[in-house]
Amino acid sequence: MDFDIIIEKLNEKISSRDGFEKIDIEKLSETEQSFIEKYNPNNTLIIYGTLAPGRPNHFKIEHIKGVWKTGVLKGKLVNEGWGSDLGYFGFRHTKTDEQENIEAFVLFSNDLIDNWAYLDEFEGEGYRRLLAKYELDNGEIGIGNIYAINQAVD
Repeated sequence: MDFDIIIEKLNEKISSRDGFEKIDIEKLSETEQSFIEKYNPNNTLIIYGTLAPGRPNHFKIEHIKGVWKTGVLKGKLVNEGWGSDLGYFGFRHTKTDEQENIEAFVLFSNDLIDNWAYLDEFEGEGYRRLLAKYELDNGEIGIGNIYAINQAVD
């Protein structure tokens, strides 16, 4: 099964506000379970906006210990969400032919699991935590959590 199709199917199972960790793993297909075991998205946060190092809201997550790496993600940034008032657009998953390369910062941390509720509250109703694919500068590909525009409240 294609990488992007698996992510799309997993994202369909994530409710509008609950993140990936609320999915009942036993209800996933064997392919999806293997995919999750391999990429372990609960310990990965992809950031493209105000929470990134050196940006206005990084102080909100600097208590989360981990390793930062840079790379890109595929999708589209749109002039929506509360971050757009600060000059930071919101992320949307898009069809392959509409995707752009977006600069990303990826945080790998075992502390994320204890901080998802805090981060969900910070991002608010206008954003939904989904899974997305990233590619690090060294070419490594993986999946992680990302805050995307919540289309359910558009």
